Parts: sequence; C-alpha cells; structure tokens
Amino acid sequence: MLKVLRIILSISVVTLGSYILITRKMELLPYSLFLVGVLTLVLGLIELKKDKKSFWGYINIGASAFVFFVVIYTSQFS
Repeated sequence: MLKVLRIILSISVVTLGSYILITRKMELLPYSLFLVGVLTLVLGLIELKKDKKSFWGYINIGASAFVFFVVIYTSQFS
C-alpha cells in the first residue's frame, strides 16, 4: 500500500514540477511543496515499517513536518 502511494506521489511530484518549469506558473509551487511533504512522510513511514529503530525514518518525518509548516506559512502570507 505504501509503496504504491510512494510511486503515485513521485510521479505526481515530477509531473507537477515539470509543468511548473515549462509554464512558469509559480502560484502552483505550494501544491508541489505539499506533495513533496506527503512523499517525505510516506518515505519515513516506509523506513519505520522496515526497521522500528530507523534513524532515517524519524528524519524523514521531521523533514515532512517542516515542509508542512513552510507550506502553511507561505500560503497564509502570500
């Protein structure tokens, strides 16, 4: 389940990022950043599922929390 979600999120991040680069629609960047945050969260959960004491799983979850904070902060003040 998580691996399928990882593949779907990876494809959507690359697709949205390519679309933003080609069309120069910078107002879509928060959506792309949100998808990157969800992808990082899923990667952290996969790492924790593999090994309960995985350091990188906690790092990924912390990074996704920071990305969510940035998305909320930038969407409020833009």
